[in-house]
Amino acid sequence: MSNEKQKALNRTLYRRLEATFGHLRVKNAGEKQQRTLTTDLVSGKPKAKITNSGEYYAVCCPLCNDTRFRLYINHRYGTDDEFGRTQKHLAYCYNAGCDLQMGMQSAYEQLAEYVLGQKLHEFKKAEVKEGKVVDVDAIRANWPGKVIRIDKLPSDHEAIKYLLERDFDPAVIGKFYNVHWCTESKRRICVNRLIIPISHNRKMVGWQARAAFDCDWKTAKYPKYYTAPGTPRKNILYNFGNAKNYKSIVVTEGVTDVWRIGPQAVCTLGASMSAAQTQLIRSEFKDYSGVLLFDPDVKEKLASKIKPVIEELGTDLKSGFCWVNLPDGTDPGDMARKDVRKYVKAKAEESGVKFSWRKRRKEPVDG
Repeated sequence: MSNEKQKALNRTLYRRLEATFGHLRVKNAGEKQQRTLTTDLVSGKPKAKITNSGEYYAVCCPLCNDTRFRLYINHRYGTDDEFGRTQKHLAYCYNAGCDLQMGMQSAYEQLAEYVLGQKLHEFKKAEVKEGKVVDVDAIRANWPGKVIRIDKLPSDHEAIKYLLERDFDPAVIGKFYNVHWCTESKRRICVNRLIIPISHNRKMVGWQARAAFDCDWKTAKYPKYYTAPGTPRKNILYNFGNAKNYKSIVVTEGVTDVWRIGPQAVCTLGASMSAAQTQLIRSEFKDYSGVLLFDPDVKEKLASKIKPVIEELGTDLKSGFCWVNLPDGTDPGDMARKDVRKYVKAKAEESGVKFSWRKRRKEPVDG
């Protein structure tokens, strides 16, 4: 048995695909699928949303005569979900015009017959290494203590001065991003700091306390940032609720980068991007485009991990995805908003990405 086959999360499916297609490629090897339990807003019934598709197998799609391994079949394909439903839909073809890309039920049935044949029971019972289910909707965070929204503070307050010195409008930071100032807390690290709420579906699931001053953080008693314990950092993107209303997304490292760039930006709350965060972008921007705006030193340190992510999103997003490097020694906070936006768009288009700062057009409602 090959090493790749032996390590496959779903050996039963792997063997079947190998026998059917002759050759396949493993993507996201070893990554387990992660699901978020939510409630359907229309029916009120529970449902599971995939936040990280995990390992999948790329083959040539038989429905559109693909020859470039554009059909991706998830490692949980053919198994039952939490509600006993056979997951025949966990396949997607990236060939334009393929019926699978259109989400046609008949195409799913045709593929299932081609792949699974009469042996569906084998796949239902296949041993699949399970991933962790992160119920983000069930997470609720409270403010760390007594807080005041930033734009309600007096004009001579240290937090107001800090923001103005960095060319941030306190009114925007308070009203749009709901940033507060902590005056009292049992967590001493939060007192006299900006408290930046982290939300999911308009509900606070965590927060980050940020110092409103600069010093030598290597020797400081407390860190520059403190993120609330239990914040699902790897399963969300800061400001994603606003960004998904636009045609292109800018992925940055920190919250102040988002403030600088505007509502089209999100941040990963760190110098990396998880599979779950990648899936969020893929699900909401598959018909659009995006760029990654991490510091150049991050690109060098994490090249082996970040490069595959960029390549995948570059393929998965219809209008492309790329890395944009700012000038050496510069980060978004060092530039005026109009300058960083102009620079990002120009560099993205140089890389062949169709980038736009515009909002998406709302679909007309029938009737």
